[in-house]
Amino acid sequence: MKIFTKFLALSIMLLFVATNFMNAQQILCVDRDGSFEAPGVYTDDWQFLQPALDELGYEYDYHEVQDLTQDGPDEETMSEYPIVFWFTGEAWTNSETMTLNDEFNILFYLLMNNGTLLLSSQDYLFDRYPEYGTFVEGMFPYDALGCVEVVQDVWNIEPDTGNIVGVAGSCAEGMAFTVSDIYTEETDDGLYIDDFVQHKGEDLLEIIFPEPVGIGAYQYDAETFKIIFSTVSYAAIVDLENRKEILSRSINWLLGTSGVTALKMEQTEMLVYPNPATTSVQIGSKYNMEKMWIMSSTGQVVDHLNIDNNKIKINTSSYKPGIYFVKVKTDNGITTSRLIVE
Repeated sequence: MKIFTKFLALSIMLLFVATNFMNAQQILCVDRDGSFEAPGVYTDDWQFLQPALDELGYEYDYHEVQDLTQDGPDEETMSEYPIVFWFTGEAWTNSETMTLNDEFNILFYLLMNNGTLLLSSQDYLFDRYPEYGTFVEGMFPYDALGCVEVVQDVWNIEPDTGNIVGVAGSCAEGMAFTVSDIYTEETDDGLYIDDFVQHKGEDLLEIIFPEPVGIGAYQYDAETFKIIFSTVSYAAIVDLENRKEILSRSINWLLGTSGVTALKMEQTEMLVYPNPATTSVQIGSKYNMEKMWIMSSTGQVVDHLNIDNNKIKINTSSYKPGIYFVKVKTDNGITTSRLIVE
């Protein structure tokens, strides 16, 4: 009996330690709001988000990108966390919200690690894709965020307020709150919100004032990863209790299980991005890559590389436009994917 009691006590202690260890690594907060680099120009979103996370009792690690010309955390760092909370503020140009490498690393994290992403960014699309309203397969907004069609900057709340409601059936159902322009200070930036016309997920937040009525955020369950993409800035939610509520509901939904554990091989074993490519392409694998062959559509070997890594960047500027096949030998065998060069 004593042995059983000791075993039970030890088991409970180990469970407690393991639970605390998991909670301590629960959220990676990535701050690309630009306030460190230009505090007199860019508003500090973290001052509004940190109190909400603290009062909710979440454990998190905070990563501030102090120089917006640099990349955020890589996929290896993100893989240590079940959820990444990536937020931006007034930054809206020159890949300040997210670099091309950031997109690759996030996509790698989502596809290879079954990751979850909460992206609160009013100007990510305007920053990276200012001329785009429609996205297709091979583009990060489509592949990682499930964004199909958007009308950018439909709402400019400057310096007024806007009224938002949670869409029925979403994790924000029943919520109603106000957002304010926290960005018009020394510079005239304003609070901007995009209208998501079509996406692969479920509507999350609806703007009901000012007109027109439309969708500014959605939740997307891709079966092996989940994302919430909101151009309604979580930092701009006026009431702290509402800020806490939407963060709690978003995080709980993201950390929920989808019951599906497999994607097709191309998605789980190899990542080719961007695809189509122009001057370069990044290729990553969940396994260590040993050899790689780039072949034309006629089977001609264009490149043959010896590798000892799970990712590589290849210069494609000398490739002729067309369809290529990437064949990779990894620790787990051989896998093949398609590459388009424009």
